Amino acid sequence: MSKPHTTTFTCPNCNENFQIEQWNVINATKNPEISDKLLHGSLFYQTCPHCGKRMHVAYTCLYTNHDKKFVISLRPNPNEPAAAPLMPHYQMRLEYTLSGFVERARILEAGLDDMAFEMMRIVLLAQIQKKYPDKNITSLRFDCVQDDEIYFQIDPANPREQVKVPLPYFWRMEDQLRDSGYRPKVSGYLAMNGKWVQQSGILNCLLPKKQPENPQE
Repeated sequence: MSKPHTTTFTCPNCNENFQIEQWNVINATKNPEISDKLLHGSLFYQTCPHCGKRMHVAYTCLYTNHDKKFVISLRPNPNEPAAAPLMPHYQMRLEYTLSGFVERARILEAGLDDMAFEMMRIVLLAQIQKKYPDKNITSLRFDCVQDDEIYFQIDPANPREQVKVPLPYFWRMEDQLRDSGYRPKVSGYLAMNGKWVQQSGILNCLLPKKQPENPQE
């Protein structure tokens, strides 16, 4: 049930306790205003009433969209179980960080295939690092899709510093993954990230296809 509850939180700056509101289950269809706050990153912001410190507070949270059939579980404590039972025919994703949780929600809400998206991110990051070696770009964080372009943040401290790629670039990556016929069977929650993509072997679909050898006459 999508209802908030209050809990006591200790400010890491002044060690004073105060009450915060938590949403442990968010239904995007029934709680669109809460979904918007999550996607914009403001839902987890808290301000200490004692010292004025503003901070992100991560806690176990489940985000579902039944229309688009995906579930994302935020599990800041890796030792805790996932926040929901398995749901057949749903994309079930697991995130351990708040930033990853918000980004995953943005990606899936934008209707992007996140397997193809992670492939594209790896390729794009390598291309950017090669082209701009002096900029020391180590990550690309999805921001939004707008006017048929995908926007990435390249510096968390400076959200306005972005790169963009045409949406057809992603579609080509998606087509290559689909046409390869390679789709790893996933049972349950999946922590979809660059490490998983590299270990799964799906990047092989980007390799040039071997030409059949000419039969000997």
